[in-house]
Amino acid sequence: MSNKIFIIFALFLFGIGLWLGWKLSFRSSLSIPNILNIIGLIYSIIAVVVLYEAISANATRRGFVVNYLAPLILWAHILVPLGVAISWVLPGNGPSRTMVSTFGLSFFTYSILALNIFDAAVVFPRIKEWQPIDIRFKRFGLFLLLSGLSMQLIAACLVV
Repeated sequence: MSNKIFIIFALFLFGIGLWLGWKLSFRSSLSIPNILNIIGLIYSIIAVVVLYEAISANATRRGFVVNYLAPLILWAHILVPLGVAISWVLPGNGPSRTMVSTFGLSFFTYSILALNIFDAAVVFPRIKEWQPIDIRFKRFGLFLLLSGLSMQLIAACLVV
């Protein structure tokens, strides 16, 4: 991906985060556990699609998933929560503005920690034995599945 396209892509993801944060700030009955549950479900659905036999059996599709989809998830996982966290600077004074920004910042902090492992194991593995596409593909599916289930578990614990 060229630098110009990447900058446009990154700004687009950041803009999605700003828009989501702004829209969520106007909800009077915002529930953080529900948001975590939705994010967890999205990750779990992507994991099921990635690990689906029709995709995992084809080397070209595995290469696409590891070389394009994994970096997209990596950057979206960083830039969208950052946009949500910074959305408090946008005009409007929604009832959930502070809660949304705090959630975005918390999720961004979690993202930095989790994505260091994801980056080293899937996107840009530094260990030679971890570099084959097949190994990275399986780790990507595992990361998505564990992330989705973890978020749903955290959401369930917050409700109790």
